[in-house]
Amino acid sequence: MRTAILVLVLAGGVLNIPANTQINFDSPSSFSLSDSITGQELDIPSPEPEKAPTDSANACEGYPLTMELRGRSVTLPAAGLWTLESHLATDEDSFSSDKSFPGTVRENISAHITNSCARITELIPGADCGEIYDSRYTKEWTPPENGKAGQGSLGDVRPSKEEEMWIFNMMWTDQSMPKAGTKFLAAFNGKSVVVVGGYERGPSSEHFLGGFQREVLWALGAVEDSSEITLSTLMDQTLPPGPVNCPK
Repeated sequence: MRTAILVLVLAGGVLNIPANTQINFDSPSSFSLSDSITGQELDIPSPEPEKAPTDSANACEGYPLTMELRGRSVTLPAAGLWTLESHLATDEDSFSSDKSFPGTVRENISAHITNSCARITELIPGADCGEIYDSRYTKEWTPPENGKAGQGSLGDVRPSKEEEMWIFNMMWTDQSMPKAGTKFLAAFNGKSVVVVGGYERGPSSEHFLGGFQREVLWALGAVEDSSEITLSTLMDQTLPPGPVNCPK
């Protein structure tokens, strides 16, 4: 008599099922297991979903990429100066003047900052929100340049709250602008942050490689307009936006 092990592949992982096991399909997506001899139902735990390898050797790997910007091209990884960008309205923000975007650069910005502060202190215990949101541009929506306040370059498309805190901009062309939500890696002085691109263009000045939200600069320990921050592509698009532990 031969003994066999049935391997069942699921969306979240793999189950090794012992011999003499009967699979009872209750529906195309639901099943139970029982012993084919005794009829007793078997309790086999589901595998845990895989987690993003934030500390593994390949967590921060990228690949060379040349991007066409307005008036120049840049090949990543690339280091340069980055300026500070104001906030974009997210899919969680609401406004009295318009349900999607603020009527002024200050409308409901306090609620947005309070929400961001709560999330960043949960992510990084001990974070000082007074230090993070310490200037005028950290207390305003991006100005209405050919659109509405708080609006990016994609019209009515708004980032999630988790994305907006870690957004970066570059002066992409229509052809080179990445898909909204594409993740890249910003690094400075031994620290790394998973950042999100594709929602906004700018700045226009070629003095800067691009612009970051204040949360990115703070997490890197960098200073806008003067710190040389390196931007790289990121193979692992499952990593969540925010600080990440990259191998030395």
